[in-house]
Amino acid sequence: MAAREYNLIIWGGSGFTGRLAAEYLARKYTPGGQSAGPSNGPGAAAPGATSESVRWAIAGRDRAKLEVVRDGILKKHPHVQGIDILVGSSDDPASLEAVASKANTVLSFAGPFASFGMPLVDACVKCGTDYCDVTGEPTFIRAVVDKHDAAAKKAGACIVNCVGYDSIPWDLGAWAVATYLRKAGDECTLAVGHVGESKGGISGGTVASAVNLLATTPLATLRAMSSPHFLAASGKPAPSADPDAAARWKTQSSFMYDKDVKRWTMPSIMAGINTKVVGRSASLAPSAPYAPNFAYNESDLCSGVGAAATGTAAIGFFGAMLMFPPTRWLLTSTLLPKPGQGPSENMRETGFAHVYVVGTGKANLPPSSGRSDQSEAGPGTDAADPTNQTPPGSGPGPAKVVAHMEFKNADPGYKGTAALAVEAALCLALPTERAKTPGHGKELGGGCLTPAVALGQVLVDRLNRSDTFAFEVGPLKDTVIRG
Repeated sequence: MAAREYNLIIWGGSGFTGRLAAEYLARKYTPGGQSAGPSNGPGAAAPGATSESVRWAIAGRDRAKLEVVRDGILKKHPHVQGIDILVGSSDDPASLEAVASKANTVLSFAGPFASFGMPLVDACVKCGTDYCDVTGEPTFIRAVVDKHDAAAKKAGACIVNCVGYDSIPWDLGAWAVATYLRKAGDECTLAVGHVGESKGGISGGTVASAVNLLATTPLATLRAMSSPHFLAASGKPAPSADPDAAARWKTQSSFMYDKDVKRWTMPSIMAGINTKVVGRSASLAPSAPYAPNFAYNESDLCSGVGAAATGTAAIGFFGAMLMFPPTRWLLTSTLLPKPGQGPSENMRETGFAHVYVVGTGKANLPPSSGRSDQSEAGPGTDAADPTNQTPPGSGPGPAKVVAHMEFKNADPGYKGTAALAVEAALCLALPTERAKTPGHGKELGGGCLTPAVALGQVLVDRLNRSDTFAFEVGPLKDTVIRG
């Protein structure tokens, strides 16, 4: 790729999370080589800064709002000498192409993506520009894949959705445990993600995207979207000789006791997007580490059976209310935050999260067992007394493994997502990193990819160099599960 004016452009820089991403760049990757310097005195680097220099700009539809963001960042971070502003509009393709043509990578925070996202993807593909976003909207991703996968490959551009809290921790975690087991001479047949201890909030932008998805998606599409293979390369599960693979893909819908992590669990509200992203990862690359009969599932860890049962009931109640227009309006107008609103600064700065993905090797999965890691809860079942259950993995074969991703001093949904999305985008935006990514390797060469398939170990290394994240994978027996 010929040198361009910017490594990275933040699109939607005036939005709640877009502004946090710009602040992260200002603090850690200031333009013009100003991100590192003496530890004190004149010219000292900002706390958390690195020696990497990134040429970046903010962009969006409203220059005045972007100028407010720029001025606020310059006041807060006086070591930043200036921030360029670019303007474009979704109803003016030429303006978006002018933006996209100036950068190696565009990172978009401007949702709902189903309403506003596609014109920018169009422009990036036309200009051969790598694109990332923080969408969690399956219908938008499916539309992007169907429209642009072949064209993006031809242009040599990587289109990577879901580079925020949904769905990097789970997608990268499943890839990591599968890779670990493959290197040990085994195959990963099951990965199960869990949210452990965490602290964070919710923003109006996320609510708006979810409501827009429910309000505008035909019922037939919503039914199709219930499949974990909705985003898979073929839209269908991979052929498998294992009759239980489909059962292992079935998304958890009740409270259960997980024998691997020894915790009660409840359904995960994020499984609706995460399972689909992991499913696409498993379907994409022939040399990917996933077993032919690989499956993925997800849950949230709870303090006990009461919390798990209560949480399950609450998810069902609010989910039902969001399905019907009158109750949906009631929730969004009275209880849920509005677009532009989000967690307080204190919540963002003191937030944290622990995400775990447990991988099971082929030798550890008993035949005709469905999922080996869980039992249905209920009176009269073994799950009512989990201490009496035989732990999985006690038979022949390697021990189970776990990937653990930690968010430090950052709520996962907003400060954490902003930082995470920037680190993912920089894998593609910085030429030395881009050259190492699987997405730009000979096997793939661009296309509509997932974070794990496009970025892989390059992203893991960046996360572990960051002061906001930690990512590791190893034997489950050696890991302390917090949650």
